[in-house]
Amino acid sequence: MRRNKELHFNNYEAVAEWFDTHDMSDYGNRMVPVDFSFDLRKNRDWVELEHGIAKTVRRLAKNQNIPTRRLVNELLRERLEGLQ
Repeated sequence: MRRNKELHFNNYEAVAEWFDTHDMSDYGNRMVPVDFSFDLRKNRDWVELEHGIAKTVRRLAKNQNIPTRRLVNELLRERLEGLQ
């Protein structure tokens, strides 16, 4: 099977941007089952957001065409710099 270079990404941000602008149902005929595992705790800090906050952040990120995690990091960085 020939690989589609469009579906190879260099970082998580590129993946998030692609998923924000594409519908996976358009690619169902190209999907094959795979086995994989990962550890969500590795190299990440996770925080739980209130539902309303998460929904607003996702909407704002989509409007700005950037990944949600990038927007959250930018907002937190700005706020933390203001506290120092």
